[in-house]
Amino acid sequence: MLSWHMNVGDAKFGPALEKYGRMSVPIRSSSNEMPWPQAVDGLVEEFLRDGLGRATHFVADRTDLCVLLSSSGDVKRGNLYAWLPVANYPARLVQALLLARDMGALDLESKIQGRLKQGPIRLSNGRSMDILASAKVWASRYSSALGFDIPV
Repeated sequence: MLSWHMNVGDAKFGPALEKYGRMSVPIRSSSNEMPWPQAVDGLVEEFLRDGLGRATHFVADRTDLCVLLSSSGDVKRGNLYAWLPVANYPARLVQALLLARDMGALDLESKIQGRLKQGPIRLSNGRSMDILASAKVWASRYSSALGFDIPV
């Protein structure tokens, strides 16, 4: 079987954050597996059109990327979804904050600041994580990679 995902991210800050997985969201299909293609046939054409082809349009623009990064869980659109695990939520909030500030989107920045101040989140292993404390660690790492401070 063949499974796939496509990362869609920010061209401005993504390369500097390569060490941390860039600034992107992984786009997957709800039915993420298909038989391994034996030849170029209708199945491959459908995959290229409806899978990878549609995934390239999943993120509309930097504002949409900011909204996706700041989402607390997966975002589904049609038969595709942005895979957004709770474990990397604080890191994604810092990335979203950086994007919002860069775009001058004060409303988004305010929403993200509010999410940073939420109580702890429950991880899949049952442990809890302090969002703000974790975000401050990520802000420090990203600041080093980008060469400027990211106040959280």
